[in-house]
Amino acid sequence: MESEELGWESGPWVFGVQMLACAGMLGYRSLVVPKSLAIDKAVIVRFSGSFVTFQRTFLAVFILASVADALQVVYTEALYESYGFKRKEIAILLAVGYGSSLSLGTIIAASADYIGRKRACMLFGFFQALGCFAKQYPEFRILCFAHVSLGIATSLLYSSFESWMVVEHEKMGFRQEWLNETFWLMVFSNGVVATGCGALANVVANWRGFIGSAPLISAIVTALLSILAVKRTFTENVGTSPSLWRSIGHAVQCLSDRKVLLLGWTQACFDFSVVVFWYLWTPTLVADGREVHSAVIFTRLIASMVLGSIITACLLQGPYFFRPESFLPIVLFVGGISLFFPAYNHQEVKVLLWCFCVFHTCVGIALPSLARLRSLYIPNDRRAAVMSIFRIPVYFAVLVVLIQGGLHEKLDNSTIFGTAIAGLLSGAGCIHYIERTRGLPQELPLSERP
Repeated sequence: MESEELGWESGPWVFGVQMLACAGMLGYRSLVVPKSLAIDKAVIVRFSGSFVTFQRTFLAVFILASVADALQVVYTEALYESYGFKRKEIAILLAVGYGSSLSLGTIIAASADYIGRKRACMLFGFFQALGCFAKQYPEFRILCFAHVSLGIATSLLYSSFESWMVVEHEKMGFRQEWLNETFWLMVFSNGVVATGCGALANVVANWRGFIGSAPLISAIVTALLSILAVKRTFTENVGTSPSLWRSIGHAVQCLSDRKVLLLGWTQACFDFSVVVFWYLWTPTLVADGREVHSAVIFTRLIASMVLGSIITACLLQGPYFFRPESFLPIVLFVGGISLFFPAYNHQEVKVLLWCFCVFHTCVGIALPSLARLRSLYIPNDRRAAVMSIFRIPVYFAVLVVLIQGGLHEKLDNSTIFGTAIAGLLSGAGCIHYIERTRGLPQELPLSERP
């Protein structure tokens, strides 16, 4: 049984099929779709040169920031084990990171609308470099400080860059639906970054001979480069609130809109399910004493997410032009069901792996779709603050999981997975409500698009 499982994991045909599917979808969308749309010359989608320049500049900076974040994550657990820390001590450090994201990170990220989103993006690079520097010292208190800094950086990464891009996109007068193109490319590039950073971390770790120091040094350099890139390429955009607390207060007022509140709940449930997955996927696979190739499986999961992002490009930006509300409930429902077997059946590794791949395909579809919904329902002046508030339930729930599950061992994996499943299903219901109350046709003809 064990040899069969290992053979399936390392079989190259699965990854090959995924890569061929990604290449096929990209080729179809790049070559076939434009020709089919050209039948109606009046409505063919063509991006302006200024938009392409703007998009490429933003994606280059965003990828640089994503690399800095990914490099410091790769060997975190192995690094702390080499320091001699036990599992419970590592759980405490992770809890400190999420706790700082919940408190300081939320306030600092929410202040981006007031202090300026460009400054907030530069602050990300500062806190990221500071945290990576501190992680190289095997003192528990210093590592706690490192996770406080990295927790703040994470909050800024998840809110400030997207907020800057959406506001600047509107300020430059680009068509609103062109945001779809940028959103799916952000997810696509994140998948490429995740795979590339894993390989890069292996190279630099072997080169320096230290499993954690070299990737962290690389992350520091990349974070500092992201500061320079933001400073040279971004222009400042600031909200209209006269003070920080007024800005946060206005963001809280946005939640009085039922659709914004439902979108926030869906976003929180989705983000929680992703965090839960990465926390539990390895323990789930080795639950019965199996030996698995984590690095090989990781590439399958990221390839599934990349494939999902390309599918989203076809659904949102051509050839179909669906609204995200029309298909997102199905995606969240399938994502929730795909976690059912990992939650309650640890016997068949092939079933588990296929469920993981399906879940990550759903993640690749949901990420840009939720981003598009945020661009539709959240006011620009309050965007960073509202997005930070959306993350509060995520950080709180993950803290509960780490404390009750990791430290006190009062939560088993099936309970945690079950909570994530319930969240995804409730999120599907929320998006369905948003779609039903909108009262528009499911699909918009090209001539009627904004």
